[in-house]
Amino acid sequence: MAISKNRTLRVRILVKAFPQPSKAHEETVCCAGISEDGTELLRLFPIRFRRLPKEHQFERFDLVEMTATKASDPRPESYRVDEASIRLLERDTLSDEAKVRLWQPFIAPSLKQLYADNRATQRSLGIFKPDPDSIKFTVKAAKDADAADRAVAEQVRQMQQSSFLEDPLTPLEKPELAFGYRFTSGGHSHDPLIHDWEVQEAYRQYKRRYGDAALDHLTRMYGETIPTRNLHLVMGTMLAHPRTFIIIGLLRSGFDPQELAKQGSLF
Repeated sequence: MAISKNRTLRVRILVKAFPQPSKAHEETVCCAGISEDGTELLRLFPIRFRRLPKEHQFERFDLVEMTATKASDPRPESYRVDEASIRLLERDTLSDEAKVRLWQPFIAPSLKQLYADNRATQRSLGIFKPDPDSIKFTVKAAKDADAADRAVAEQVRQMQQSSFLEDPLTPLEKPELAFGYRFTSGGHSHDPLIHDWEVQEAYRQYKRRYGDAALDHLTRMYGETIPTRNLHLVMGTMLAHPRTFIIIGLLRSGFDPQELAKQGSLF
């Protein structure tokens, strides 16, 4: 009898990346989360998040169950999800301290260490804290779509028009700005962009609330307020660039993960 390669995963969601057009799947979101038992940091894809039933659309730190298979790509954390199996089990009920204790074990001492782990074991997900007082929020004009992006978008448009099974999704507003952080880690400078859905959604909400002053408010929040709350960056590689880490999520808390780790070591 064949052995099933499927796994039933119960995951606390940490990250939802900004949706990307897909030739095969219309529009997908790549997510990252931690297994319910706290032992694995996982990459979950392809998820057509806006196609999920409303009762199973999840937010950060929600507990979600799904059936998944180890993905064929070489990144050890990657799992291909059966979208129809996704079930929201529990909305976020964790305390701030419990959230930090959940992700604290996956903190690397530096981005340099993440790159070293990547070369040694193909590790492609991790968390780290930039050097103190080195972080600066950056804003750039988003580049125009290149030829490949336009080709995918056109195929998605045609697929939506020809589908008799599902109504086409309302196209998401193409980001007009790209946001990132400039920082040092272990004395080395880095300038990656943020691919988390959160920052683009925050900017959209700020535009609705503050109009022309939206960018000023966003810059104060992400450049001044958030960095004071033990900001840690969730880093991941892309399949096409398995040796390059980008920011896929932001974690912040009133609790210092290092202090919590020391407290935990006493018991």
